Amino acid sequence: MKQNSEIHLCKLHQFVQDKWNWVNTGYIHFNSKNEMLLLEKDTSMEVFAVSVKQEYDFFFDGEEGIQFQFNEYYGLSFQSKEGAQVVWNRIQNILNEEDDDESIVLTPVNESTLPLILETMSKLIQGGTQTKQMLSSYLLNKKDYFEMLNNLFNQLEKDHNQELLEIMCSIVKNIVTVSEHELFQTILSDQIYLFIFGALEYDKEMTKSKFVPHRQFLEKNVQFLQVVQIKSKERLKTIHFIYRLQYLRDCGLAYYIDEYQQMFIKIVLTCYVDLLKYIENSKEFLVDLIDQLRNFNFLALRFLNEICSVFKEFQDLNKAFIYQRLSEHGLYEIIEDYIVDSLQSFQKQKAKFKKLKIKIQDDIFLKTSTLILELVISCLQHYPYNFRQYIVSEHQQVLKYPLFNVIVDHAFDNDSYLEILKLLIDNTQDEQNETLDCFLSLFYPKISQSISHQSRIEQKTLFVELSLGLSRNLKTSVKDVLIQNQIALKIGFIMQEKNKILQMKCLQFFKILILQRDEEINKEIIMALPNLIAPLLLYKGLRENLIFSQFLEIIKIIYEGGNQNIIKSLEQELKFWEQHSNYLKVHDIFKSIKCNCMKQQFSTLSVDSKPQQQQANYNVIDDEIDLFKSVQGHSTPLHKQTSKRLVEYDDDVEVISKKTKLD
Repeated sequence: MKQNSEIHLCKLHQFVQDKWNWVNTGYIHFNSKNEMLLLEKDTSMEVFAVSVKQEYDFFFDGEEGIQFQFNEYYGLSFQSKEGAQVVWNRIQNILNEEDDDESIVLTPVNESTLPLILETMSKLIQGGTQTKQMLSSYLLNKKDYFEMLNNLFNQLEKDHNQELLEIMCSIVKNIVTVSEHELFQTILSDQIYLFIFGALEYDKEMTKSKFVPHRQFLEKNVQFLQVVQIKSKERLKTIHFIYRLQYLRDCGLAYYIDEYQQMFIKIVLTCYVDLLKYIENSKEFLVDLIDQLRNFNFLALRFLNEICSVFKEFQDLNKAFIYQRLSEHGLYEIIEDYIVDSLQSFQKQKAKFKKLKIKIQDDIFLKTSTLILELVISCLQHYPYNFRQYIVSEHQQVLKYPLFNVIVDHAFDNDSYLEILKLLIDNTQDEQNETLDCFLSLFYPKISQSISHQSRIEQKTLFVELSLGLSRNLKTSVKDVLIQNQIALKIGFIMQEKNKILQMKCLQFFKILILQRDEEINKEIIMALPNLIAPLLLYKGLRENLIFSQFLEIIKIIYEGGNQNIIKSLEQELKFWEQHSNYLKVHDIFKSIKCNCMKQQFSTLSVDSKPQQQQANYNVIDDEIDLFKSVQGHSTPLHKQTSKRLVEYDDDVEVISKKTKLD
């Protein structure tokens, strides 16, 4: 049964004090032991399990089709009648089978029976889901079967029996095909995993050029290093299991198990949840890890980075608590030391290691520089509050924000610093973003003043990206700083660069500002209008050119807004170009757009009198193809029309397109 299928979504209820109480919501799944599991909707964690056996009093309301009780204390209610019926049919099939484990018997293992074992397994797999589950259940309950296969495999290798070794490889591939979480744990255990990977070394379909045998790699190349001691043996087993499963997916049978990728991912994520909850609940683990990090343990940095990088996969973990604990133990002070030291080529750390007569390879320092910035990005992506608070803490204020200065100063030279800066000033996540206010008052004006005609194209692009990010949520503080520093005018000048990507970003910025319908912002737009008109006269084609279409979209938004000051300024600015060879054609396009807008406004005047709602259908689109489609199919809720008028409008535009197409 496919997991997390919406038809299997249901609620679990418990009968307490003469009434049914809701317990949880999730998806029904059957494992190889014929246990019915409830996997929690948001986490895919197993929250309830019941064995499908004759002694349970199963009841299904066939008429209602969604109510289902399997004993006097628990029941399910499905949102889908189809899902309830599928589950009920599966239960009936299980109950009608007298003994699943004994319904198949694999031939005893020896050299002569090996081809027959492969043939039997292949038939069971081809028989469908039910027979595959029978094989899986049989292997789970006959674990000595793997020991027999392993002993025979070792003998075949001694005899160099290539033919039977290839058959053994096919048998192992079949076992992988029917494996789910429980069977994977068996075949990748310490006792069996070398047999599994050893057999896969004889796979004829694997590319043999520069092939490192799996066992050689796993035994000699892979070293398990504990940065911080993990006292739980079960957690250690989980770590080894995750690595072996990922190696099987990515190397052992990468070409063979593509269709099972989703299942592999879910198993790995389930294991990670167990590990991360252990970290969350361990009182000593995070303290020891921070101490190792403070002592410049590169492996500790890599380990912490990996932990943070997988947090995004889990919704049920208390990430805020973990990051709060890390912050309390001094994580961000350590990060600041690492960043400052890295910008000085780690002279402080190198001197320390030299004094201790410890030799560290140069590539370790290079990796450390990258990893520490990636760690900051992970912290900001998952729980930005703590790091932002550290940036504007009393300690930082006294020293005039040293870390913030470092990040801002290097944002134009390093993509990682730029990403950190963007996340720090993101004004959509927090209503009161002190870091944003700090950036606006101290640093953004400084960056704005540094941009000039002589600035490199990369610097101009980064400045536009920062400004575009600020404009997406135009708070009062953001609006004020944009106006005070005449950012619209600056970006208007930058738009003159003959760089397609840069021009698109500039146009997105103007589109956002114009859609604000704000009088003060309109004054800034009017100042930048010459920079909008000039490029219009240079482009050729109407619909064929994406940038030209975006320009016309902005002109259309201006006319639809109905602000006479900006419309008058737009037309006056165009009139300055009367002597230009393309003036008349562009003038006709403006006139046609204006006429269409006036017609639409007149036809809907009595229906819609709330122009502030017109922003709803305008989306800034980064992908150019999507942008082109949005321009072609654009409509605004300000002007609701009948289907007949929509057809007339499209015809008008097509006529205009043919008449005004530039050579």
